[in-house]
Amino acid sequence: MAVLAGVLVVGIGIGTALSSNTAGDQGNIASSQQLDLAVPDPEFCKQWGASAFVVDVEMYTTMNPSSSFVTQPKLQPGCVIRRENWSVLQKEGAVTNEQMRQCKQRMNTFAYVGSIKDKPVVRCVYQTDIVDNRFQTRGVAGAADDSVGITPEANQF
Repeated sequence: MAVLAGVLVVGIGIGTALSSNTAGDQGNIASSQQLDLAVPDPEFCKQWGASAFVVDVEMYTTMNPSSSFVTQPKLQPGCVIRRENWSVLQKEGAVTNEQMRQCKQRMNTFAYVGSIKDKPVVRCVYQTDIVDNRFQTRGVAGAADDSVGITPEANQF
């Protein structure tokens, strides 16, 4: 019985070691630190914004017959820039004054995919309503309401 238990423990240990990938070099991003390192310009992104998963999906809907079709999702690292740091995007030649004006009118921010040094794909993006973010921490235990607690990082954009 002890031998079987030992084999089980060793097997679990080997399986865990083989399935863990701390470098994230095979598409396994298990932490925010690995995501931070996966973006093309990690220092730039961390200083001026936050690293992000970018999921490119296209959806096609036909009217007659009524049906929808979705492309295979493409997952890649990207960066969301804080509003107060837009000038660094302009300095790098990634956005123009007109793009900044249009994005500001809609009260959004910029995000990009690719290296900031090599013509990234930059888009004006919307931030979802913070109340709908189910990953935020709940309010203080025992509080009368069940409001969602907002972490300081959540409002930086």
